[in-house]
Amino acid sequence: MSFDPRDPYDAAALYDIWLNCHGCPETFDFEPGRPIGLDYYHDIGQKAKAEGWLVVEQEDPEDEEGVSYLVLCANCARRYGLSDVSPGHTEQPPQVINEICQAVRSAERERTVA
Repeated sequence: MSFDPRDPYDAAALYDIWLNCHGCPETFDFEPGRPIGLDYYHDIGQKAKAEGWLVVEQEDPEDEEGVSYLVLCANCARRYGLSDVSPGHTEQPPQVINEICQAVRSAERERTVA
């Protein structure tokens, strides 16, 4: 499986660069030496999903792009009673996610050609 911009886990990892829990200092951080690209963000998002993290897309009128993601590690999701929430895929990813995907794909092609 590859990066899916409709999957909030993949999209949040891409949008926020990595996943930071909003309830505590826990993070899915950057992996040194690994090439940054859509596969990288897909793997971060899917690992977080497998480990019980909660990632939910939410509209944010204060964010310039109008979108943000609620990100909670498994412990915080349980603590807030949200561990059973299933965010599912969005029908249409936010425009900003599509734009970032295009930019990352372009950079990946340039890196391959170079």
